[in-house]
Amino acid sequence: MKRMMRTCSAAAAAAVLLAAMPVSSVSATGVEEPETMIATVTLNGDSASVVGENVTIEGTKITVTASGAYEFTGTLADGQICVNVVDEVADPGTVKLYLNGVSMTGVSDAAIYVVNAEKTSINLVAETENSFYGGETYTETDAVICAKDDLTIKGDGYLYVEAPTQFGISCNNDLKITGGEIKVKTALEDGVRGKTSVEVKGGDIDINAEGDGLKSTKGDVLVSGGKMEVKAGNDAIQGETSIQLTGGSVLANGDRGLRCDAGLINVAGASVLATATDNQVENLDAQQPVVLVNFAEEYLKDLTFALLNDASSSDVPVLEMKPDKKFSFALISDPAMNLNTTYSLAIDGKRVEGFEFLKLTENVTIVDGAKITEGGETKDPLRCDIDNSGEVDISDAIMLARYTAEDTTIVIPPESSERTDCNGDGVANAADVILVLSFIAKLIT
Repeated sequence: MKRMMRTCSAAAAAAVLLAAMPVSSVSATGVEEPETMIATVTLNGDSASVVGENVTIEGTKITVTASGAYEFTGTLADGQICVNVVDEVADPGTVKLYLNGVSMTGVSDAAIYVVNAEKTSINLVAETENSFYGGETYTETDAVICAKDDLTIKGDGYLYVEAPTQFGISCNNDLKITGGEIKVKTALEDGVRGKTSVEVKGGDIDINAEGDGLKSTKGDVLVSGGKMEVKAGNDAIQGETSIQLTGGSVLANGDRGLRCDAGLINVAGASVLATATDNQVENLDAQQPVVLVNFAEEYLKDLTFALLNDASSSDVPVLEMKPDKKFSFALISDPAMNLNTTYSLAIDGKRVEGFEFLKLTENVTIVDGAKITEGGETKDPLRCDIDNSGEVDISDAIMLARYTAEDTTIVIPPESSERTDCNGDGVANAADVILVLSFIAKLIT
């Protein structure tokens, strides 16, 4: 294609600013304000055009050369958005790429390539879909979205990345995700990887990778918010120096769930289900209750895990997630879990033997040889058969209520005296009465 170099005058740029301001930013005061676009780039199938400054177009390669905000819209069958700030010391600002409904294929190299910039952000414009696809052979880059410097992905829109032979998203420095609905699919390699660190603070992230899922090759993986689901052929989440799961929701399914060879994996504040066929976790440092389940056999994918608090009258699970890969091991943890409390586990609506009324007395509890039953309730009603009649009914609730109120006229049958502590927390109290009533309700319905 004929080489084209296009820039615009200051007057033209001013006209663009007055004509359209399609995206917003948040000011230091937290108030959403219009973002001033330096340039707007339109992708036209097999060509591109620009109105604004600091953007050059050579064939279908679009290069941004200075910090500021740039909007992209349209479709490009084969091309690249390149960020290359000439002097990042003289120009240390952030290059902000606003994706406003973009579909692009990088046939021979990355569809988005950050060559040089102090910081770059990919901003997903709300209510837009943005898709990036890789080719079969890359000559210079290793990912469909590739950055040599710091990269942040943010916003409220949708981003889809599909990589047939390369990584999905790769960053040679710090990679941060703070928002957006992001889906990454790779056929051979890792899904999302950063070198110095990978940090997830928000967003809805879905990674399906044949290699590792989410990975930091030289530093930490930090998850403090958002919702993340990872399916990987190798490690679902891998950090080199540490994995810090301090918030958000994490579903990690791989041959190995969580892996960090050189440091510790800290679970403190996140809701986590990590399943594996090989090993669910290594070097665990749990700051909240964690249960490691070693199943007696391998189970298929798409079975819903439901962790239930036996002391609660609510049927709402403490944690409920569905792995999309077969598993033999599981790590289960949630900030709502408490020590000296008993829990039951149901998978696909069936009770898990070895987990019934499991009392947590320390932050890491191991359950070996667990099995999914062929039927039965998640909680055993006969555990609450206070009068030893063979069924749970209102008489058991009345007897237990009077017993916990220290009514000395109530005589508990010796063979069922331990059942007064229905939930197994070490004391008979109102929580046990509530549990009995919940069983009665289930039997009636």
